[in-house]
Amino acid sequence: MSNENWQGINFKDSNPIIQGNNFNFYPKNSIFSPIKNIPYRGSSQFVGRERELQLLHEKLNLSQPVAISAVAGMGGVGKTELAIRYAQQHESNYPGGICWINARGGNIAGEILQLAVYFGLEIPQVWQGRELNLQQQVKWLWQNWQPLEGSVLVVLDDVIDLDNILDFLPNENRFRVLITTRLRNLDTNIEEIHLDVLSPDEALELLKKIIGEKIGEYKFNQEIETAKELCKWLGYLPLGIELVGRYIVKKPPHFTLRKMLEQLKQQRLHQEAINPQQKGLSTAQRGVLAAFEISWVELNQETQQVAALLSLFAADIFVWEWVKSMTQSLNWDESDVETAIEQLYQRHLVQCLEEGGIYYYKIHPLIREFLQIKLIASAGSNKFKQAFASTFIEIAQTIPDSATLELINSVKNAIPHLTEVAENLIDAVSDENLIWVFTYLARFYNEQGLYILAEPWYEQCVSVIKSRLGENHPDYAGSLNNLALLFDSQGKYDRAEPLCQEALELTKRILGEHHLNYAISLNNLAGLYNSQGKYEAAEPLYIQALELIKSILGENHSSYASCLNNLALLYNSQGNYYKAEPLCQEALELTKCIFGEHHPKYAQSLNNLALIYYSQRKYDHAEPLYIQTLELTKRILGEHHPNYASSLNNLAALYYSQGKYEVAEPLYLQALELRKSIFGENYPDYASSLSNLAELYKSQGKYEAAELLYIQALELRKSILGENHPDYATSLNNLAELYQSQGRHYEAEPLFIQALEICEQSLGIAHPNTMTVRGNYAICLKEMSQRKR
Repeated sequence: MSNENWQGINFKDSNPIIQGNNFNFYPKNSIFSPIKNIPYRGSSQFVGRERELQLLHEKLNLSQPVAISAVAGMGGVGKTELAIRYAQQHESNYPGGICWINARGGNIAGEILQLAVYFGLEIPQVWQGRELNLQQQVKWLWQNWQPLEGSVLVVLDDVIDLDNILDFLPNENRFRVLITTRLRNLDTNIEEIHLDVLSPDEALELLKKIIGEKIGEYKFNQEIETAKELCKWLGYLPLGIELVGRYIVKKPPHFTLRKMLEQLKQQRLHQEAINPQQKGLSTAQRGVLAAFEISWVELNQETQQVAALLSLFAADIFVWEWVKSMTQSLNWDESDVETAIEQLYQRHLVQCLEEGGIYYYKIHPLIREFLQIKLIASAGSNKFKQAFASTFIEIAQTIPDSATLELINSVKNAIPHLTEVAENLIDAVSDENLIWVFTYLARFYNEQGLYILAEPWYEQCVSVIKSRLGENHPDYAGSLNNLALLFDSQGKYDRAEPLCQEALELTKRILGEHHLNYAISLNNLAGLYNSQGKYEAAEPLYIQALELIKSILGENHSSYASCLNNLALLYNSQGNYYKAEPLCQEALELTKCIFGEHHPKYAQSLNNLALIYYSQRKYDHAEPLYIQTLELTKRILGEHHPNYASSLNNLAALYYSQGKYEVAEPLYLQALELRKSIFGENYPDYASSLSNLAELYKSQGKYEAAELLYIQALELRKSILGENHPDYATSLNNLAELYQSQGRHYEAEPLFIQALEICEQSLGIAHPNTMTVRGNYAICLKEMSQRKR
């Protein structure tokens, strides 16, 4: 089912093209390019570390099942640079791919599961009959890593809490794990390499590389002793040498290394005088801080403001357009901002990275810490935070309810920064935007089928809104509704229903019965009842929602089209085809006018009309629509999308009904495998695929194979949907028909009786399904009577 968001409340479009939320599937013979997401080329001034590189390679190739080497060391010592250099040098040693994960944010599982997008995979929520927790989903991804062969290097960069990652590491023999961290004495099972500062010779070489071209080799050699003293004073820390080197490069030719050293010493004395606690820092740390402060005081006020603003970004890459958006909302002069970013880059306070032809910026974690101290002291701190939060909320608003892989990839770099807003800057978010911070984070994961990652954001949304806005605020009802729809999409109807009902009652009490949100809540509860087979309860709610939407938004709005679709599909389920068809046709035309013919919602509307034609056995009408739906879904969503699996299933059902068994079978099998890999074997859609394939096998005379599938589908529907659901009645009828065709009438009779009772209660005595079961039961009784004679 697809969801739309308006004013904090999801609107559910109950379309069978998305029969539940399925996960993507890849055929085992698919060919994927190995992932190699090394973040950037690294420092052009990288020097030395040959011994560490060799030792690292040796430890990563030990005979133990998984070689885990941790490069530990203080901030600024070059851990990330070393890992980048190693990955570059040994790319050919890892044909299975090089996977780089930013571990600093703490959501290591989320970072790992995001890799599924690269392969067009969606991670199963359920596997082999059991619901998978976060750790098990990560394990599933490691086990299904593509390509299927070849060693894989996994780099976890900047680990700040070892306990948060140990449960998510791969344990397959092909993986080699490299961790960079400031932590020491990590774990007895982890091969640790402590990365120290540079040797005196390496430090001198690095300094010469940075400033040599500026001052010339002759002048550098003249000041060689001062250069050595300067490196020593900086504690041989690469970051400190980079900062000082960049500072010198910006100075006029007569500026000497001796002058630089004197300034650093004076700056340290000044810092220690105003903050005695800094005396406890190491030589290298104090050197970096002094170098930072010297660069800082030379920045003009505008540049200092930009630098403070940049400290709000998560320790991840960001693009210039985001900064530009923030500074525009702060009414800063664009030319001043351009100058500021140039000065910060020249002084190595920000790094500029190129990846795939796009330029990104990033701040070293240690520099970010210094800048955050400056932010606290800034008079505009609160305004900066508000501008930052607003920018990422605006970016997140581009995530629709039917997001394609292309769109997900277009916003993924913004997600760490939106997470920063949710976790650390929520006080800077306005009340009206509060719900959207969490909703868009949840939607980002939800649209990829990563429901276990979406759920905590929806739950946090409920908690935060309740705390700040109270239980009598419309957005509290909206947050309950969103969580309910997440449960509904997973088939967890018992958890969804009370939340949906509470959201409806709250919306009615707070906003009244003539508000758009009330219409949406009515629609969502109706959709839940429809999923449960409670058609009589769903119909009046759908009708009421449709009338409200029409009066509030008019007949030319996408929401009205969705309401038409929903009601049409309900009528189709009830067998009221003469009511369903015109509604569906109207919805299709309206959707075409609003979205065009290359949109997921148009594909859904095509499918819905095809379904109604199919239900009426108008196969010549249904077939071109189903084919068009399949091709359109493949083109705009890809072959690894849940909608594609449903399209395969629907077209297969049509061919089966036409007696084209050889054409139907491979489509059914492909749909079955998709759904199995997506949600495992404990989901309604998988049960439907089992039943469909069983029906095909029965028609082909493969009774033994059909019986096993029918029984499996029956048991699944009983456990998932309960014994009063129309789909359970369908399974009873199908198995009974199989027994009847084999002459096993006494086994068929009680199944027919039970199926008929359920159909009469849930669908009514005049429903086509009820009449079909009644007819089958009558035939069974007649044949039993004839056999007794």
